Amino acid sequence: MWKEVLTDFLLTLSFISRLPVKIKNIDEWEKRIKRIPVYFPVIGYIPGTIYSIGVLLAHSLSNYKLLFIFGAMAIGYYFFDLFHFDGLLDMFDGFLNQSNKERRLEIMSKGNVGPFAVFYGMLYILLFYQLMSTLNWQAFLFASVFGRYEMALLLTFSKPAKPKGLGAMLFPYNKRYTACSMIFLIPLLFISPLMFFISLALTITTAYLISRVSEIKIGGITGDVLGGSCLISQMVVLLAFYIFHAFGR
Repeated sequence: MWKEVLTDFLLTLSFISRLPVKIKNIDEWEKRIKRIPVYFPVIGYIPGTIYSIGVLLAHSLSNYKLLFIFGAMAIGYYFFDLFHFDGLLDMFDGFLNQSNKERRLEIMSKGNVGPFAVFYGMLYILLFYQLMSTLNWQAFLFASVFGRYEMALLLTFSKPAKPKGLGAMLFPYNKRYTACSMIFLIPLLFISPLMFFISLALTITTAYLISRVSEIKIGGITGDVLGGSCLISQMVVLLAFYIFHAFGR
């Protein structure tokens, strides 16, 4: 059993990160790939820890704040969030384009960087940097884990926009996988119950809204939407903590 769990975890790690993971003699690949959303939140602990360490060092050694935040973002994005950021940029270009579903899907599949992607992508990174300068380390652990959990929720609420591609590969989706993935959220409950329930409520809401918007814009979700929604949910949780931080002063 544990060998099966380890194989599924490594497959998930290879699917949503750039870490060099090698899995030998994998069997039932199509069956396994459909259940990797169970492990999405577990992966979130790794970039969450990277960002948290960067924040801790930046706050403790403020003279080197720029270096610690830059280093944590460079490592975290290179290994974990760059794929999702690419999806986010494609979402900006596709969803904000005033055309029909087919044209939006074409724009997103080409992957060219348009003006919406450049402008709003820059805003996202600037905002993320500023939040790392302001919030505590726990905020980034929660945001990173719940951002990955949001992808499992999005699959629960959605259907594929195309018959082929990364997004379609996970369908038909077994909704029990989303329930199973919640087990990996439990450690966060012991860090802060308040932050846990705020993150959970915002993540469910964000996943549902993105599912509805994506349905209207392109008829369902794609791999780009799945990855982009992870970063959107991550930012929603961080901004909520920022508001609490600002009012709590």
